[in-house]
Amino acid sequence: MNITYKSLVSISMLVILFTSSIVMADPVSAAMEKSEAMEDAETMMTLEPMLVNINTGTAEEIAEALKGVGPMTAAAIIKYRDANGPFASRKDIVMVKGVGDMTFEANKSTIMVE
Repeated sequence: MNITYKSLVSISMLVILFTSSIVMADPVSAAMEKSEAMEDAETMMTLEPMLVNINTGTAEEIAEALKGVGPMTAAAIIKYRDANGPFASRKDIVMVKGVGDMTFEANKSTIMVE
């Protein structure tokens, strides 16, 4: 199972909601469970990001793997790839409208081309 940045945020929110509802019932047990849950969340956050091949990935895979890239920009990446052929390098993704240098820098360790 690949853990992505968006999945980590969702998991973290669930942990917070779950542990805050327990606090009302039993504060001592809740503190222990919250501590364990936070350790689990910290462990998950240290996992490597999911890699995505921008030459073969689907729009859904690209949007899920890349920070700051939503469904519309992921679709633009696919459209650009279909019109211009495969990307020769990871940096070529900045040629897609909506993907700038900042987005590339934030995701360069996640992007693959093959």
